[in-house]
Amino acid sequence: MRWVLEGLRDDPAFQVQLIATGSHFSVEHGETWREIVADGFVLDATIPLSLATGTPTALAAAVGDLTGRLTAVLERLQPDLVMVMGDRYELLGVITACILLTLPIAHVSGGELTEGVIDEQVRHAVTKAAHLHCVAHPVFGARVAQMGEEAWRICVCGEPGLDGLHRLELPTPEAFAADLGFPPGAPVALVTFHPVTLERETLDDQVSALIAALDEGTRRYGMQYLLTAPNSDAGADRILAAFEAFAAGRSDRRLVLSLGRVRYLAALRDCRVMIGNSSSGLYEAPCFHLPVVNIGSRQGGRMRGGNVIDVVPETTAILDGLAQAMDWDRTAPCPNPYGDGRAVPRMLAFLRAVLTERNRDDLLRKRFQDINEASAIKGRGLSTLFGSEGPWAL
Repeated sequence: MRWVLEGLRDDPAFQVQLIATGSHFSVEHGETWREIVADGFVLDATIPLSLATGTPTALAAAVGDLTGRLTAVLERLQPDLVMVMGDRYELLGVITACILLTLPIAHVSGGELTEGVIDEQVRHAVTKAAHLHCVAHPVFGARVAQMGEEAWRICVCGEPGLDGLHRLELPTPEAFAADLGFPPGAPVALVTFHPVTLERETLDDQVSALIAALDEGTRRYGMQYLLTAPNSDAGADRILAAFEAFAAGRSDRRLVLSLGRVRYLAALRDCRVMIGNSSSGLYEAPCFHLPVVNIGSRQGGRMRGGNVIDVVPETTAILDGLAQAMDWDRTAPCPNPYGDGRAVPRMLAFLRAVLTERNRDDLLRKRFQDINEASAIKGRGLSTLFGSEGPWAL
């Protein structure tokens, strides 16, 4: 969201108010609120949440806590529009507060599928609660329309996280390697693995299979590993403990709670392969032509570029995927289905137009687009917003 926030801040039509919460304040996840401030943004409100235990009960309690505390903050700030992104479970607390305060919601990255996790339900719930939709692909826009959303509320703009990939100044490969402290010469794999929230009962088996494959990767390829901490979903503590044990006492393995945006992109640029189940393997990795061994069902249903090698969470399958990744040609074309790096200007133009042409009552009174009217969608502007472009390549 950084580039969206910068675009809004620099546009005289908007005034930005920024609320930070969730794992931004978690020590286990690197206290990333500091990165927000370092990027020059002012935090108008902060809402630290207790996410340490990572159990479903604790996370549900945190969402309830967020709803009440956020309601008080929103009443103080009095925004005209609340913008949220993605499918994190914390958004359930955000949209509840907004609905009860009758605040219009703009949702970024709706219409996508993540069939292996509860994020799927959260994303679609946010779509139905939201009043404006900025989506990354025409197919995603069609899904939002299929959910009954009126065409004028939908803008296909691309994924805004891609806008800054070539605007940030990354460290040189030499400086990044020195920062990591790895012995020179051997290949490095970026490992990012999160809980699959609909498969909690098999999490330990999945992590064991991954660790065994990583061990064998060291023997076969001399692979070094840069591991990042999992997110705050239930079960993350078990993954983190396994990663800590895997990296302990080894100079060729490093566990980092949070690389930060700049160093993470440098890792995508410089690592030989990415292993795990993070959405960044589908979103950002294609822009760096980085091969991704995508494990399990966490990203099930999502579009993927040709860089993604899907494998089941078993040691042999992961190693087979790693073998394919080691043969990957990073000079080959790798179109990114999530955009062309110019999403933010489209988003700002859309928001300016809608907020100029529509009043608050228009925004709040959602009229369901019945499925029987689907054939009339083209006549109501959706096809114009979609355009005729296919997958974009940076």
